[in-house]
Amino acid sequence: MRFILTLTFALMITMSNAKASLDIDISEPNLQITTGFNGDTLTLFGTSQPKGDIIILVKGPEKTTQIRRKVDVMGLWIQTQTIAFKNVPGYYNVASSRHIKDIASHEVLTNLLLGINNLTFETKDTSNAVPRFQEALIQNMQLKRLFSLTPDAVEYINDTLFKTRIQMPAHVPLGDYTIEAFLFKDGKLIDRQEKPFNVSQTGLTGDITHFSQDRPFFYGLFVVFLALLSGLGASILLRRD
Repeated sequence: MRFILTLTFALMITMSNAKASLDIDISEPNLQITTGFNGDTLTLFGTSQPKGDIIILVKGPEKTTQIRRKVDVMGLWIQTQTIAFKNVPGYYNVASSRHIKDIASHEVLTNLLLGINNLTFETKDTSNAVPRFQEALIQNMQLKRLFSLTPDAVEYINDTLFKTRIQMPAHVPLGDYTIEAFLFKDGKLIDRQEKPFNVSQTGLTGDITHFSQDRPFFYGLFVVFLALLSGLGASILLRRD
């Protein structure tokens, strides 16, 4: 049954966008995270005319991230330097029909910010340590499975229809994402398309998250009250014992 639905979905894309150079659609435009979420795999379908090399970029949401360097001084870890990087995506995934270095030149990929090695983040720091700290930031994100590069992940089903799968880890950040598709032919960018994508929480966890964001003052008061209530309850239980 699932195969039939997937095939029907793909055929609908092909029929409705036969004249388009490039078009994409995703199985779940709004990924809802509930309690016990262990990650998910999203399926992306697309059409291209003519058939060419495809690169899919999934990115978002951006925030400022600090990287700290600590050294061991007589058994104590002392923080010696901190660099803050702006506009760091909380998730960055590049999938392609073959390795991106075989699809386009380094200059083209750098201008489009395609590929982990082509990422650059804004910072006010001007020290010589910036490249090393940025490399550490990228490595940390890769270890968390939030930055990834997957060549040969885009598969053509026929001469126009292609698909790929996007792995979303359990700790994927909440917020607004963008999915960008790039169509290359003989190393040249022919067409590109962008679609929005959202990751949100539902249920009680989602309600608490929204409340903390919309009413931070009252949320803070509630947390303090809950802590005092928990302490009072523990004190009463200890007295009984």
